[in-house]
Amino acid sequence: MTPMSLAVQIAKDRADRTDFADYDIPDIQTAYAVQDALTALEGPVGGYKIAWNRPELLSGFGVEAPAGARVLKRSILPDGAVLSAQDHSTLMLEPEIAAVLAEDIPMVAQDADSVARHVGYLVPAFEVLDRRRAASRDGLNIIAQGVFNAGLVLGTPSGDQIGATHVRIGDTVHCDSANAAPEPPLDALAYLANLYAARGVQLRQGDVILCGAHTPLLPVAAGDDARMAVTGLGEVTLRVE
Repeated sequence: MTPMSLAVQIAKDRADRTDFADYDIPDIQTAYAVQDALTALEGPVGGYKIAWNRPELLSGFGVEAPAGARVLKRSILPDGAVLSAQDHSTLMLEPEIAAVLAEDIPMVAQDADSVARHVGYLVPAFEVLDRRRAASRDGLNIIAQGVFNAGLVLGTPSGDQIGATHVRIGDTVHCDSANAAPEPPLDALAYLANLYAARGVQLRQGDVILCGAHTPLLPVAAGDDARMAVTGLGEVTLRVE
């Protein structure tokens, strides 16, 4: 199958919420070519995410470097959003810090210092994921199929300092830590800018960049409410119905 023909099948799987399936994807270049084609079918794009940016996760998914994936513009929701459990087959959340771009990032080699001037603000966010009952640990298929992203809920900023992180779903506290980020957010942003620039894709003004999960995947169900607060930065809340 060509990247586009495979993307057509994956787009149908995602729309139908069919169980996640592994396809014949031979290498990382093909995986991103399929993701590119899938984006052309499902877009437009409103942001990007990084995945597996903790070193211990890479070997478990058979990849040598963190992954990237797109976030569709229509799936970026405001603080306090209500998610429908029925719209997902395996709904999960990841609490993260997001960078919102004030300017396009030039398509030249970037680092944390150079991307900083293009960031409007940092803010807590929940990545929304639908794993579609996946048992797969095949990193190439996961990359090709968008790394399970089903959107994000963007929080409300209240400052520009990153302090202690507190994450709660219902009555359960999942994180209460001075520093739970997998890496500094601007390092993650620079990595994604370089990753996609190498594919001819520019990160643009207004894009929302998810910079890595502060906890393992968190399952949620109808009736749950979730909150992430980062001292000195802001918070984000959502509810599942």
